[in-house]
Amino acid sequence: MEASSQENQPPPPSDELVEMGPPEKSVRFWNSAFPEVLGIALAATLVMGLVGVSVFAHFTLRHQAEEVRMSEGQAVADVVAAAIGQFVDQDDVAAEAALQQLCAKNPALRTAEWLLPDGSVRCRWPKGVGVVLPGGSSGQASWDLDFVAFSAPVQTAEGTPSGSVRLTFEFTEPAGSLSSLLRGFAIATVITLLVYFALYRRLRRHLRPLDAIQRNLQNYASGVEKEFIALSLSDSLGHIAQAWNHLIGQLAELRNQETEPASADLADDALRRFESRTLRSTLDRLPIGLLRFGPDQHVTYANLAAGRLLGQPAETLVGMPLASVVEEEVRAPLVGAYTRSVAAMSIDRKRGDDEQQTTLRFAMIPARSSSPDREALITIEDVSHLQEADRARDNFLYHVTHELRTPLTNIQAYAETLTGPGFDDEKTRRECYNVIISETRRLSRLIEDILNISQLEVGTARIEMGQVDLVRLLRQIVQDHLGAADEKQIDLTLKLAPKVPRVQGDKQRLSVLITNLIGNAIKYTPEGGRVEVTLEVGELCVEITVADTGIGIAPEDQTHVFEKFYRAVSDEVQMVTGTGLGLAIAREVARLHGGDIHLESAPSKGSKFTVELPHSETGG
Repeated sequence: MEASSQENQPPPPSDELVEMGPPEKSVRFWNSAFPEVLGIALAATLVMGLVGVSVFAHFTLRHQAEEVRMSEGQAVADVVAAAIGQFVDQDDVAAEAALQQLCAKNPALRTAEWLLPDGSVRCRWPKGVGVVLPGGSSGQASWDLDFVAFSAPVQTAEGTPSGSVRLTFEFTEPAGSLSSLLRGFAIATVITLLVYFALYRRLRRHLRPLDAIQRNLQNYASGVEKEFIALSLSDSLGHIAQAWNHLIGQLAELRNQETEPASADLADDALRRFESRTLRSTLDRLPIGLLRFGPDQHVTYANLAAGRLLGQPAETLVGMPLASVVEEEVRAPLVGAYTRSVAAMSIDRKRGDDEQQTTLRFAMIPARSSSPDREALITIEDVSHLQEADRARDNFLYHVTHELRTPLTNIQAYAETLTGPGFDDEKTRRECYNVIISETRRLSRLIEDILNISQLEVGTARIEMGQVDLVRLLRQIVQDHLGAADEKQIDLTLKLAPKVPRVQGDKQRLSVLITNLIGNAIKYTPEGGRVEVTLEVGELCVEITVADTGIGIAPEDQTHVFEKFYRAVSDEVQMVTGTGLGLAIAREVARLHGGDIHLESAPSKGSKFTVELPHSETGG
């Protein structure tokens, strides 16, 4: 028992240094002492300001008082000297009486003397008082403790000097003294204390409930208090405490409701409704349509995508019979699969006319449950793009096979001719070699074009970007095509803008783009025609235009000329050899550089292809 009691006792105080508490204690101390700290700071500021004002006022008033005394004392001395000058020719008794009469009118005047030019005293007031006066010259005053002496010259009525007058004044309490400074400082201190006391009371009244709330929350977080009601404050702390108590009461009431079974059921029901709304919101955002139906074959749920694909609002589909929602050719197999509990089934159904035809794929997903009232889902998906991709793939394979078969057949035929028995004609041998080489080059270009278009479409093409001089590039390409143009007597011209900025791009691929456009223009322009290449500069891009006077392109073919392997069915086009990949490659290269190609054409009136490329000055 002794051991356990000793273990529970607190440890004895130690003389060692103890580390400060956690930062929360210093923060709590700062919050509780904030009014005092702020009050002391305000008090110190006010005291310093008022002391400075008092000292400034003290020295200013003292200086002004000295100036006033000097001017007044000198004025009195001048008046006495002028009056005494009238008694120069009279006896000393009359002069002394006049001096006494003049000096008795000023209570601050203590002594007066009339000194003759030789320095002797003719008369003095008060009579017989031997006061040693401070020295000073005429018109000057000197200070000795509280006595100030002034002197003024004495002259007769004719202006003859007759000595001087010396007056001594006593000022018992000069203005601006130390006592006035102390009074100002005392007043400043009293005002500061009053202001501080008022601010302290106001801040303390506002911060007391906040400090109490902080203490209660810390106690609750540390586990000292377990009940919400223990966190309430006294209403005497003001409106903040009353609002806090109201909040605590509501939290306590909610906690009590959570423990009741009815409240728990309500909470679960609210949670289920929330989850249902969240799930519906998620399903409505799916691009795939969803229909749910039960054994009665009525729709119990339809999302927004289902309504959009079926052409009816989703809310109107709910409650409708399944036979009114989908065609019988679709409904019957899906319901049969549902009845037989087939794992899954899908049916494709075309909708719309030829121009706006879509293919919808209906798939049935049965429920896992085997109960008779089980429900199933029908998904609806637009697979038109998948079928279009399949058709594009089949067309691509067809065209590639066709284009590869022709040169391979020619190569095989001429190779067999060369290897035939008894073949020794040199002219025929050279012709066979030329055909094989020509077809080999054609096959190589075809394979290269197929690789280029594939790499550009899937984004794996290597691009070496740099500054491209289009003027030099166009001149070189036009120069390379002059031979082909001369063979057909086609006038090939180049027009350049006066100042062309460089473009950011791949020089090799831009060369392929321009070569395909100029080569097509020469191939599909009859003899004696004209092909004009123009380079113009706009605010945002440069425009390369290739215009010809060739056979032109029909309106129904213009929307397809940039597709892979597409060639118009007209005889004029079929007579010219080609793979149908040149314009497709040209468009992909232009778009790869942030530009595009536009076509203007009419049958028998020629075509004009315009390439737009952003130039370097626009940051393209």
